[in-house]
Amino acid sequence: MIVSKETQDALMELIKQAFFNNRKTDREISVLNTQYACNKAASHIHQGIAHYFPLFADKVGELCLERYNIPVVYGETPRGDEQFASVGEIIKSMETHVIAFQTLLMGVCKIAFDNNDINVYADLLVLLADYNKIVEQMILISDKYKFYGEQNIMSFDHDFSDFWILG
Repeated sequence: MIVSKETQDALMELIKQAFFNNRKTDREISVLNTQYACNKAASHIHQGIAHYFPLFADKVGELCLERYNIPVVYGETPRGDEQFASVGEIIKSMETHVIAFQTLLMGVCKIAFDNNDINVYADLLVLLADYNKIVEQMILISDKYKFYGEQNIMSFDHDFSDFWILG
């Protein structure tokens, strides 16, 4: 077997979580845009972070499974109807799941390494290095939100482009 069963299972879970994070981020930005009128922040996050996750999942599938003639099994994602009491709650939720995904990705790297799937491990390290930019951006958004505070959320949204570093 070119890729161990343990690594395959971990990769499938990573792909499922990437699609879940897309769905979760889409819900967060929908509320950010409609309930809190933060259209600039919502637009940047939607294009740069929410859309990142399904592309990431596809890349994992292509590089780490399909390349070795292993088809991807797509897990289910739950309904997205979370409620948020403030912009701060949305930002905290985003930061939490963005960092949790990084932790999951590092764990999958370790599983691949521990199972001598060095071929997969090498590709995962490249993907991890790229994903670290998403984490950096989310930490900056969270830090900026704390500086502005809920009482200045319109200024936060107005200035959002100034602290968007993903390009």
